[in-house]
Amino acid sequence: MTQRSSVSPRLLALVLALVLAVAGGAYFIGARSSNEQSQQTATESAQGEDGQASSDQSLPVLANPNIRQEVTPGTQGLDGPEPLADGSYDASIFGPKAPIKSAEDVRNVHRRNPQDPFAIGAVDAPVVIAEFSDFECPYCSQWSNNTEPALIKEYVDRGLVRIEWNDMPVNGPAAEAAAKAGRAAAAQGKFDAFRRAFYQSTAEISGHPNFTLEDYVRFAKQAGVPNIEQFRQQASDGTYDEVIEQAKRYGASIGIQGTPAFVVGEQYISGAQPLDVFMRAIDQELQKVQQQQ
Repeated sequence: MTQRSSVSPRLLALVLALVLAVAGGAYFIGARSSNEQSQQTATESAQGEDGQASSDQSLPVLANPNIRQEVTPGTQGLDGPEPLADGSYDASIFGPKAPIKSAEDVRNVHRRNPQDPFAIGAVDAPVVIAEFSDFECPYCSQWSNNTEPALIKEYVDRGLVRIEWNDMPVNGPAAEAAAKAGRAAAAQGKFDAFRRAFYQSTAEISGHPNFTLEDYVRFAKQAGVPNIEQFRQQASDGTYDEVIEQAKRYGASIGIQGTPAFVVGEQYISGAQPLDVFMRAIDQELQKVQQQQ
């Protein structure tokens, strides 16, 4: 298990002062602070006629448009997470790699753990994206189906970006049940395949899917989970109840209240933003890495 964080409740405000904050397309619940209300206003002004978030054309132009070809890619762990000694995977992982106490610690949200079954991409990739998502969140589904595949092809497969999932089941019991199923798949090294099968099945669903255990079993079979009985047991018992609650508390402690939310290097992006918003942020972070080499 990764180290739990010691986090100031004011961290998000500090992070937003440090990074590029792009609000829009997020699925918020509960009461909002005055800062969140201002983000909602920004969301509404950024939406097009179809209600989808549009890109922020005020983002700075890259100083080096060839950065993806010039920065050194990562090579470690491209074949997937390292198994434990018994051949299983550590499905209890959550949280940051080190305590987060100030804005200067924002990169600690990136675990870079070679045994992390919730991550895809090279452990030593120049840029890491911390994703905070909820299986029941329709915007998370939208991002997974419409935006992430292009990022995987352009950055993850080339060793430039690593994406690390963080459970943030804010949409009630169904979200928590799905998170348990995700961890049951992760224990057998099939979290990403399970996640893709799950979200692909929600592509045509409007609102929350509210899947059942039998649906999770179906997705597990599609993902190639080898021991379905073990999956079924862990997806329905209390094996991962506590760690999921800890993961949710961790997200809340750094100010994550809506899903999906992302920390791209040092930049915070809120919501299912268009592809170009993510590409611009990633390329800016790649430039920072190159300048430090």
